[in-house]
Amino acid sequence: MGAPIRIAFIGAGKVGCSLARYLREDGSASLAGFFSRSEASSAEATAFAGGVAFDTVAEVAQAADLVFITTPDGAIANVAAQLAACGADLRGKVVAHCSGATPSTALAACRDAGAVVASCHPLYAVSSRFDCWQELSRAWFTLEGDDAAVEVLEGLLGSLGNHVARIDADAKTRYHASAVMASNLVVGLYDMASGELARCGLSHEDAEAALAALFLGNAEHIAADGVAASLTGPAARGDEATIDAHLACLEDRDRDVYELLTDQLRDIAARSK
Repeated sequence: MGAPIRIAFIGAGKVGCSLARYLREDGSASLAGFFSRSEASSAEATAFAGGVAFDTVAEVAQAADLVFITTPDGAIANVAAQLAACGADLRGKVVAHCSGATPSTALAACRDAGAVVASCHPLYAVSSRFDCWQELSRAWFTLEGDDAAVEVLEGLLGSLGNHVARIDADAKTRYHASAVMASNLVVGLYDMASGELARCGLSHEDAEAALAALFLGNAEHIAADGVAASLTGPAARGDEATIDAHLACLEDRDRDVYELLTDQLRDIAARSK
């Protein structure tokens, strides 16, 4: 076996710290370190995940075979331009960003400088800099970009047991919308549900806690058995009288959301017959 691939990160936030610790944990990759606009962030990241805190992007490029840009989306193209102009030889190197919404074309400057580029997005809600790395083994990763870059990332992630999917660059916006629906928008729906339960007399804290077992149990069944097999409730059994009663008691936006999603559940129920 060859030496582990050397990786480095520009950006030391939640995704950068989590992915760095995850990729280097079993020796599949060697972590060179981090560069961040904040020296404190780089120091915290290296204390947590390993490697060194670089002073310049040129040091990052020289130290790594694979550079991950884990900055906010709006900074990716600018960081790529800085990396391309830093004076380091990018030929033979892989540069990847981890945005769900931004295509790999944001890294065009690095490609022009000789690197192969890709986007590499974990389909997971990374909510903590220092805790979520242990959860990434469950995540699918979605890749798009130059074949050579994608193949390197497929090999690295595949060695860790992750599922990997390729998509086209022009699908990134739709892909990210899908991720938001399954993650962020569910938080809003849960908040609506707990708000309605609080109107029944529970405190908001108790309402959120009371719905947890229902929510988690349903999520586990969907993940294990699929959407159709997990559908229960009035839409699944064609109980339109109960649906009408629910709509009558709800107000404004909650009613609109309920009605819209119930139409979707009717479609699922119809497909299952």
